[in-house]
Amino acid sequence: MKPSPWRGPVLGLALCLMPLAAGAQGVDCAAGAGPDALLQCDLQRAELIRARAETYYGEPQTSLVEITDTASPSGSAYVYDVLTDGDALHLKAGSVPDGRGPRCRLETTLPMDTAAELRALLEQTADEALPGYGPREEVTLNPDGSRHVRMVFDSHDIITRADTPDGLRQFSRHAGSDDPVNRLNNLVIGFANLSSAWNCKTS
Repeated sequence: MKPSPWRGPVLGLALCLMPLAAGAQGVDCAAGAGPDALLQCDLQRAELIRARAETYYGEPQTSLVEITDTASPSGSAYVYDVLTDGDALHLKAGSVPDGRGPRCRLETTLPMDTAAELRALLEQTADEALPGYGPREEVTLNPDGSRHVRMVFDSHDIITRADTPDGLRQFSRHAGSDDPVNRLNNLVIGFANLSSAWNCKTS
């Protein structure tokens, strides 16, 4: 597989900005900006994190799905790449510590049922009605099946690039929201979290 073409000029900019940032997570979105501007800011933040990941793990291959978790509970950012190989889907993931910290790497193949669910979610993310920058909402399911929605101000942001059947889409979501993009993120991240194939070393 060839290196990913998605980065281009933005990656070059990210590499130039890296020495100026305290860490990959150090880019701030302007308060009060519109959703398009906030999405672009989050895409730049994801590029900074992925540029740091490349120094650890090398340049990634072309991905069907790219997910950048900007602030996992462990304190590190994480990158996830779903790659195609015929009918099979492979997952490569890695932690991206802000400074010194353990670097953990995962390479595994998605089971057929998980791969089928991912492809179905990709079809849903092609829907033009889905915004690129989603509302910052925490959604919980009540015992009666209803949903409780709470606005959040300190957002745990996850940035996604998805090669949908209708073309490339780019998204930014709060980790606790609920729509096809968030469910795609949760499918990939949840599978990775349960995997025993992680390999870690201390930096």
